[in-house]
Amino acid sequence: MVWDRQTKMEYEWKPDEQGLQQILQLLKESQSPDTTIQRTVQQKLEQLNQYPDFNNYLIFVLTKLKSEDEPTRSLSGLILKNNVKAHFQNFPNGVTDFIKSECLNNIGDSSPLIRATVGILITTIASKGELQNWPDLLPKLCSLLDSEDYNTCEGAFGALQKICEDSAEILDSDVLDRPLNIMIPKFLQFFKHSSPKIRSHAVACVNQFIISRTQALMLHIDSFIENLFALAGDEEPEVRKNVCRALVMLLEVRMDRLLPHMHNIVEYMLQRTQDQDENVALEACEFWLTLAEQPICKDVLVRHLPKLIPVLVNGMKYSDIDIILLKGDVEEDETIPDSEQDIRPRFHRSRTVAQQHDEDGIEEEDDDDDEIDDDDTISDWNLRKCSAAALDVLANVYRDELLPHILPLLKELLFHHEWVVKESGILVLGAIAEVPLLP
Repeated sequence: MVWDRQTKMEYEWKPDEQGLQQILQLLKESQSPDTTIQRTVQQKLEQLNQYPDFNNYLIFVLTKLKSEDEPTRSLSGLILKNNVKAHFQNFPNGVTDFIKSECLNNIGDSSPLIRATVGILITTIASKGELQNWPDLLPKLCSLLDSEDYNTCEGAFGALQKICEDSAEILDSDVLDRPLNIMIPKFLQFFKHSSPKIRSHAVACVNQFIISRTQALMLHIDSFIENLFALAGDEEPEVRKNVCRALVMLLEVRMDRLLPHMHNIVEYMLQRTQDQDENVALEACEFWLTLAEQPICKDVLVRHLPKLIPVLVNGMKYSDIDIILLKGDVEEDETIPDSEQDIRPRFHRSRTVAQQHDEDGIEEEDDDDDEIDDDDTISDWNLRKCSAAALDVLANVYRDELLPHILPLLKELLFHHEWVVKESGILVLGAIAEVPLLP
């Protein structure tokens, strides 16, 4: 196969058929479970990076070869994304222009996987400082939101959500002439869209600008809150999760706007903390942690304690998934002698929880050696831990006023015949153990 190092890159660029087939072969081989083959393919792909039009082939496979299987097309896009991260400054202008054009022309691909891959690629290019050098990107994506084609609207919104997550600061700056002044009112229009996926994207986009008190959002804060309330009973779990996340953050930055509705918000969060979808329940449970830090907490929640405490205690039981993971760990660990760490006393400690979780699933390192509990082998933050932390902070707020609500529950839990229930009672004790319940 012959690669032309001097090829002039134009939008009507066409691949060499032999080169295209070679790359397709490498993409398919890279999906092999054989690590030796994977290493060989990786070396060949790195060698191909020396050719200017290699990245044109990758975007061509992603966007043009619709006859190829989706995993191969998506993999081509993800390799291109990695090349953008590592070598974008070395891309010839023609290659850059071709990639940008193909991304915008294919953001509405019929495949959700390909749309998502194109969105990730757009976001990666934008994060390399290209928001300034790609002036038509945001206007084009916003205009595509009005497309009657669902795939185009959803693809554009997916890309915009990723850009809002990764580039929130520059979007709210004079560098780009403050595009949020147009974008946020636009996003709010889609809170009532017929598609739950679109509604979820819209709320998630606006949520990125709550904590920073972005002026463009603050100017529409009443409309935003009104639209959130309208979505409170949405049938889509992802929408409910984003609504809960918004209300938690608004507690910190615009309590004045929530206060007139606080009774209804508390009742709503009680329902959502018991949501069948654990991701929704976890997001709602964060509400109690955040509210406990507010001066109004004691007065606002006191009438709701009879309902709230049982909900939190119930959330402190191991979930079915937790139990499966625990059993797996026991089977792996039963032949290994206990270390000192394994047998040290364990107590629940409340944690400071970031209000905006990382969507890529990257968890922050916890360097507090004292914060070790029975869930080390399970996810770093879950409903069980959040419920325990919420009970902990509320015990600090209410002290002895909490006892009438918690002691009857403790008696029932600690003497229950099911170990899962009994264990949750022990966690309840741990959550309130260091709190001086008496004045």
